[in-house]
Amino acid sequence: MHNTNVTVADQNTVINSNVALFDSQYLNAISTFAQIMAQGTATVPKHLQGNQADCMAVAMQAAQWQMNPFAVAQKTHLINGVLGYEAQLVNAVISRSGVLASRFEYEWYGPWEKVVGKFHIRKGDKGEYRVPGWTLADEAGIGIIIRATLKGEDQPRELDLLLAQARTRNSTLWADDPRQQLAYLAVKRWARLFCPDVILGVYTPDELDDRREEREINPAPAQHVSLADISGDNVTTTQTAQESAQNIDALADDFRDRIEAAQDVDSAKALRADIETVKATLGSALFTELKNKAVKRYYLVDARNKVEAAINSLPSPDEPGAAERFGEAERVLASVKRHLGEDLHDQFSITLADMKPEYVG
Repeated sequence: MHNTNVTVADQNTVINSNVALFDSQYLNAISTFAQIMAQGTATVPKHLQGNQADCMAVAMQAAQWQMNPFAVAQKTHLINGVLGYEAQLVNAVISRSGVLASRFEYEWYGPWEKVVGKFHIRKGDKGEYRVPGWTLADEAGIGIIIRATLKGEDQPRELDLLLAQARTRNSTLWADDPRQQLAYLAVKRWARLFCPDVILGVYTPDELDDRREEREINPAPAQHVSLADISGDNVTTTQTAQESAQNIDALADDFRDRIEAAQDVDSAKALRADIETVKATLGSALFTELKNKAVKRYYLVDARNKVEAAINSLPSPDEPGAAERFGEAERVLASVKRHLGEDLHDQFSITLADMKPEYVG
């Protein structure tokens, strides 16, 4: 009876937060609150001061999360014209969202001693700051496994993330405490994979500020432009277009990471549906690329699961019918070869080759 009450309460929270968006009384109340909030100085970051609309957005998000709006506001940043939320806040939101039956468990592995405490101190306009004092080679084999159990399930779901997979590191904390930063990133990616609805539309700075630059290998010849050809409107339009392109690239990179992390067919299916919902935003080329990657990942995961199930269900070699079951496992591997890829297929082939003498005399 107690569990039923908890479930109903969670459902009512979601329903109430959605219905409230269409409640004029609620909107008037939160609009008044946002007007007061925008007048803050010490309690509100600069990018929200005097900005009633953004304060209202933060207040509505805080209400949905059942958090203090001023505390949420302090954990926001404005990046490329988009409001981003600090990883610490996103982690807190996931932990108290009600979808978890247990807290996250963290398992760090690899030679962390090669990176922890290894930093250089630099001096800039704003004072001293730290930068990583290790190389990419030092990160080899370093990673984290996080686990958490969703409500209604008995087994925890886990995500394995390498330090080398953390591509965008726009915080000096990556030099100070890489273990903590990787844990924050792992929780966010775990949520994107297993409960994306909890943080839908919420992005952290590393997702919004992707600093990787593409290098053009066949640049067009330089064109001579006179000052008369340049106007303020053209500059403004170019900047707006660049910001829009950066946001789209960040969205596409998020999808690529989620596709790579998908470990079951349900997640791959959900990804395909999510990509479809932002087709207009992505454009034809990105949409086609991501759709094909999601479909390919679905077939790879499905094929891998079939082979693993066939191998794991093999009886002992001395049991009746063991040789036939082994032959069936070989046929399953052969039938899904094109979906597995060469490396994964070779791994399974080696495994079966090692087992074959025990099953086939």
